[in-house]
Amino acid sequence: MTKSKSVLFEGGVEKISTLADGSLRIHIGTPELSNETMVNLFQMNRKTGYVLLSPYPVNEEQKIAVEKATEIVEHESTEFGNKTPSQRLRAVLYVYWEKTQPKQLNPDTGNIELVEFDLFYKRELNKIVEHYKTKLD
Repeated sequence: MTKSKSVLFEGGVEKISTLADGSLRIHIGTPELSNETMVNLFQMNRKTGYVLLSPYPVNEEQKIAVEKATEIVEHESTEFGNKTPSQRLRAVLYVYWEKTQPKQLNPDTGNIELVEFDLFYKRELNKIVEHYKTKLD
């Protein structure tokens, strides 16, 4: 599988549509693009990326700076995955929650019930925070 590269090209917004979920669909038109740019664009098809639109032209120095910046991000994302550290922690805690199925006594009914994940997550984060707070003393 070919690795996607950052793609910088001239273009303009031709149409903006709102979708049912509140997101936007943006159609961008371009002048004729080089084969390399088109290949890089097609490699990005159906992938999430980041978009910068500017009314000002981008000079060669700025292009190089963007390429360097995205190389750093690419290195970080391959080293640590595409999730942020907090997303990784939440995902791990969710798997742990699924495996352990923590339960608690419901004070209203007296029944033992599964602890909802959101409550479990908040409690576990609180334990982590308290652990590091004790190291500060």
